[in-house]
Amino acid sequence: MIERIVAIAENAYTRLFLIALLFLALQTTILNELRPFDVSLEIMVLLAASVGLARGSEVGAIAGFMIGLMYDMVLTTPLGLGAAVFGIVGYLAGSVHSFVHEPTWWSRVLLGAGASGVGMVLMAGAIALVGTDGIFTTKVLTIALVVAVFNAVFSLPTERLCRWAMVKEKAVR
Repeated sequence: MIERIVAIAENAYTRLFLIALLFLALQTTILNELRPFDVSLEIMVLLAASVGLARGSEVGAIAGFMIGLMYDMVLTTPLGLGAAVFGIVGYLAGSVHSFVHEPTWWSRVLLGAGASGVGMVLMAGAIALVGTDGIFTTKVLTIALVVAVFNAVFSLPTERLCRWAMVKEKAVR
């Protein structure tokens, strides 16, 4: 029994789930009130992109879907919309490893910021696709730019946190 509990606690996705809960708490409390340029700062999309940057496209897509589903639980959008968008963001951020052999610190910052901006545009497009009118305006570009700049600042620490959380399991001998 205790071995099962330890195995669950040592699972990488369990660690990521707990980190995502912390990020979700920050997103829905502090960052909901902090609105520079009348834009809500989005760290959940940064978390999805950071997992992709840290561990690749497949893990990024799975983790992005999980993070998006958690975020969907508190949003008023249709359930699964954020999960699909964040899954795409995690996959896109992780697929960069196929183009860049050894990314430098500044390229990872730019990739995290770019993935966050793309995620905001994709989210607005997805919301417009399900029938909400007036969402896809020029304000989306302002939102994407502000979110990208904010997330660029926190991209490296978040990626390092995701690299720790998603460490590959050790082989048991």
